[in-house]
Amino acid sequence: MALRQHLAAIVNLIYPVHCFGCRKSLHNEGARYLCRSCREGINYITGTRCPRCGMGLGDYTLVSQDGCTECRSHRLRFNGAFSATYYEGAIRELIHQFKYGRHEFLARPLAEILVQCVEEAGLGSIGLNMVVAVPLHRKKKSLRGFNQAELLGRNVGRSLDIEVCTGELKRTLNTPSQTNLPYYCRQENVRGAFMVKRPPVFKGKDVLLVDDVLTSGLTASECARVLKEAGVGRVYVLTVAKSRRMAAGV
Repeated sequence: MALRQHLAAIVNLIYPVHCFGCRKSLHNEGARYLCRSCREGINYITGTRCPRCGMGLGDYTLVSQDGCTECRSHRLRFNGAFSATYYEGAIRELIHQFKYGRHEFLARPLAEILVQCVEEAGLGSIGLNMVVAVPLHRKKKSLRGFNQAELLGRNVGRSLDIEVCTGELKRTLNTPSQTNLPYYCRQENVRGAFMVKRPPVFKGKDVLLVDDVLTSGLTASECARVLKEAGVGRVYVLTVAKSRRMAAGV
């Protein structure tokens, strides 16, 4: 009996028996991570997207290369952004558990959502040849135990058979969280926060920059600026989720 309980505890640790979205038991559903109701409630971004920030525009919205009303007034240095879902509901809870609950195994199902987004958006056919994760400062990474974007990037690169570059884009300033700052302070907060360790590593590369959530886009934009100064040709941002408003959240 003791051995059986021990094995059951291990199985529950590897394959949790509760839904990360609503805490409902998954014993009778045959599902993993999210129950059927939470899965069905995920709000995927479909239809026409803004070519700059990736915001869903609806099926009948005229697309401007200058961006949507949310981003056209901002100087974003990346070539485009793609997010699989909106940052709400079960996905928001799943990402929160991944980052702050130290559930590293959630990187795999979240990366599967990213790979699906790559396929649906046609990113696999535009010649991207390197995956780079948005870095954490070493102090924050030490406290959290891992960089969630790096885990996602490794899984995405493996699935797409694209080179994954880690440790070459570094965050040198331990800046305050963007979450606690008003929008007009965020660009200054991340200015100069990143550096490239060895520029020749990036020369001539077209990069897929991976993170968990995109909101203002300013952190990703600063990463893109530094990467392009190092010789990168194009930078496309890929995130699991996107806030509905660029001026809100992270």
